[in-house]
Order: sequence, then C-alpha cells, then structure tokens
Amino acid sequence: MNKQSNERFNNLIKYIEQNLCEDISYKKLSQILGVNEYTMHRIFLFVTDYTVSEYIRKRRLTKAALDLLEGKEKIIDIAIKYNYDSSQAFSRAFRSMMGFLPSEINDNKNNIKYFSQYELKNEDITNEFNYHIEKNIEFKLYAISMKTTIKNCHNVAPLFWKENLQFLDNKTQFGLLEYDKTCSINEATYYIASTDKFENSKTLNLKPANYLVFDCEFIDANYMYEYIRKIYRTIIPDSGYELIDMPDIEEYLPDDKLKIYIPIN
Repeated sequence: MNKQSNERFNNLIKYIEQNLCEDISYKKLSQILGVNEYTMHRIFLFVTDYTVSEYIRKRRLTKAALDLLEGKEKIIDIAIKYNYDSSQAFSRAFRSMMGFLPSEINDNKNNIKYFSQYELKNEDITNEFNYHIEKNIEFKLYAISMKTTIKNCHNVAPLFWKENLQFLDNKTQFGLLEYDKTCSINEATYYIASTDKFENSKTLNLKPANYLVFDCEFIDANYMYEYIRKIYRTIIPDSGYELIDMPDIEEYLPDDKLKIYIPIN
C-alpha cells in the first residue's frame, strides 16, 4: 500500500515537472493520484507543506532563474514560457521569491533561492496505523480558535493549549484543524474545543459525517504532525474514500491516548 501510494505521488510530481511550461490540469493530477480534486489538494498540502499552486509557482520560478542565467532568452520570452501573462507579472513574482528582479540576475548569482523538485522517499510505515470507520458522527462542541497555517500549526498550537488548558480542567478536550476548501492557500484555523462550555468559548457544531478514526498515543505536537502527514501520504490515497471539507479532529483521552478523526465520504 505504502509503495503504491508513493509511486503515484511521485508520478504526480513527475507530471508537474514535465509540464512546467504548459497549463497544468488539477483534474489530471487528481487522476494520477486516483482521488478527486479536493482530496488531491489536501494530500499534496499535508505531504509537501505547500499548496499545489505554490509548489508549481516556485518550481517555475526556479527554472526561470536557470534560464535567465544562461542568457539565451529575453525576459518576456521566459515569462511567457512559464505561463505568465506579462513580463511585469513575471517580474513581481520573481522578485517576491528571489528578492531581486529578473534583470538583476547576473548581479545576484549567489542569492538565487533554488526550490528543489519534491521527492517522496519509500518508507515502510503502514503497520503503525490502527484505524476504523465511524459513521454519521455529529460533534456538538464549544471552542476557541486561532489563525495559523498548515506548516506552522504544530509549532504554535502547543502554546495555545498551554495558555488555555486551565479552562479545560476535567473537561473533554479536542483539537480541530480547519483550512481552505480548495487548499489554494496555506491559511488555517486551529480550535481548542470541549463538549462542555468553558471560558470565552463559542458554540461549534459540525454536521453529521463519516470519519476514518485512528487510535494512537500522543507524544508531542511534532510527532502528531508527522503522524498525520503519513496518514495523508499512505492511507488516504489507497483507502477508496474521498475527503470532505470539514476539520480534522483530535480527541485527547486519558493516559496520553488520542483519536484522530479524518472526515470522508
């Protein structure tokens, strides 16, 4: 299972690499991975830490920098080559990533920020997972929230918990991660929640849904971050289920036990 999932994801990366000068179809990427578009975007974000559009943009600009160094093409031709509508749009994107303009490439050869092609390593971790399906679960919670990103959530969530844990003594404890439906941006909202009302909390009701439920131990936030990334990398593509636009949920249990709920069709 793990090997097949890795192979499909690497094929997706290969397709992107071979079509950086073409229009890249999200539908085609989804077909390569064997899932719908929303699931593809969500898997890609969790596996690479980048949205699909962000990854493609960074790879195109890296290739463009190499072309500029060769000096064989005009800036406008390189812009068009990598799907920019104008040299102005290309220059803005290039400067945003590199810190200098395309015309200044020869003075900044040592300052180029190369963004490498992503490579997914084979890793046999399938046996780490203990999961089952629970159907038609409805969560009625009270919650407080903070804005974050997928990349940074595991860094800032522990402090958020530390600041508010005093209000959840002897109460059920949940963590929820909600993010953009299209996964076109990296912004996210992290919730601390409980079935019991606590200070500053507001009602958060989730509609009934089906979930893949993973049983594991809580070690620390970094471990959980990598654990969930592995779920998205190895289990989701081969599960036969599609993801839906609802938050991932962590339920904290006694003795450092944890349940992770991944919403599915």
